[in-house]
Amino acid sequence: PPWKAAPARRSMSTATMSLRRAVIFRCRHAAPQRCHLRLASTTAPSASPEDEALRLKFAQLTDLADSGIGGRPVFATDEWFATADNLLNPKPPTFDPDAFCEQGKVMDGWETRRRRLPGHDWCLLRLGLPGHVHGLEVDTAFFTGNQVPAVRVWGADLTGVVDQGEAAWLGEGARDSLGVQGTASTQAQVDVAAAACAAVPGGWTELVPMTRLRPGYGGDTGASIHRLAVGPEGRARRLTHLRVDAHPDGGIARLRAYGLASCDFARVLDPAVVGAIDLLSALHGARALGCSDSHYGDPRNLLRPGRGANMGEGWETARNPRRPPVMERDEEGFVRMPGVCDWAVLRLGAVAESLEELRIDTAHFRGNYPESVTVEGLCEPAAPSGEVLASSAWRPLLKRTRLGPDAEHSFKAGEAFDGKGFGPVTHLRVSIYPDGGIMRVRAIGKAKEPMPMVED
Repeated sequence: PPWKAAPARRSMSTATMSLRRAVIFRCRHAAPQRCHLRLASTTAPSASPEDEALRLKFAQLTDLADSGIGGRPVFATDEWFATADNLLNPKPPTFDPDAFCEQGKVMDGWETRRRRLPGHDWCLLRLGLPGHVHGLEVDTAFFTGNQVPAVRVWGADLTGVVDQGEAAWLGEGARDSLGVQGTASTQAQVDVAAAACAAVPGGWTELVPMTRLRPGYGGDTGASIHRLAVGPEGRARRLTHLRVDAHPDGGIARLRAYGLASCDFARVLDPAVVGAIDLLSALHGARALGCSDSHYGDPRNLLRPGRGANMGEGWETARNPRRPPVMERDEEGFVRMPGVCDWAVLRLGAVAESLEELRIDTAHFRGNYPESVTVEGLCEPAAPSGEVLASSAWRPLLKRTRLGPDAEHSFKAGEAFDGKGFGPVTHLRVSIYPDGGIMRVRAIGKAKEPMPMVED
């Protein structure tokens, strides 16, 4: 029998033991073939070198579908158990085993009813930023017996099609109850929405072919994440919307669409139209390229709009193990810690003619803010991220300056900061001493020209 095929491991977590007992119980009451399938489906594979390479690549890209920068669903066939807007939540999925509601088990994701009619479920998502999608993450976290078995994802550019809004475009296919748990589209609404999609000029490009999904065991460790690369044809096309096909039904916790934002320079960045703006905003195409440590927070958070609801929405590093065992001040009043710092490298959304102001925000960081900060600049618009990270051409832009807790620190032309004297800049390296957290970094200036679309 398959449950006797291998000896038990010497040490096993309580959760694993419970799962093993449940599987064995099912095996003893099921056909052998079905038993093998269930055993195989409960084990998440170890991360492959290809998957790790995708993880590192995605870390340098922007989640274009993030609801925090405007991503949202515009249509869903069914939202009975959980609504489609959960897919785009930038926070990791959670699970409460005791949470139930009128519809059934409360799940943090998009979950449809068990389909009893022809067809399959699907939803339409509007990207928060138009751009080129290089890869997708589909997370089935905590959907362990109710996950979507297979997924297929398409992309299209609806510029000019939805200028009056998706509701006007979908017409009778739109429903007022979108985003309300326990609701679904009528078959007539589904037919109208499908016809509208079929009539899109230029059609839809397949980004991810039909792909099997694992159940969401290990949802709290990332083991339930499926990383899927987009091919050259898909990457080359500028997209504004995604269509996610769930075959045939079930649940998905999160969907991330990692890529390069494609901002309209004349409308969004041209200083003759918008003046001086934050060129480090994700809304303007900025992105994070790398950092020394992201133990408690992603450096991409530094580019998000707003000031964050709590310190979990900023960039925070672990306590630097190389910090001095006894803190001492140097002649300038800073803690003496030669070479002890954490850093993050950020790429501006456009080439800045010069920077007029820098803002370093430590909002919510009260007992774990950095003692001080330095900022260096670089002007290499066409350089791939690897060359930028390894560059020796960084020049000082903001000299080492003390920071305080829970405050926005503004630096304009003066002794510590001289953006005009520095000249054009495309990248910033923010170094914090010795470690800690900051919420946002803003680089206010006038765009000189678009940044080239560099694919690493």
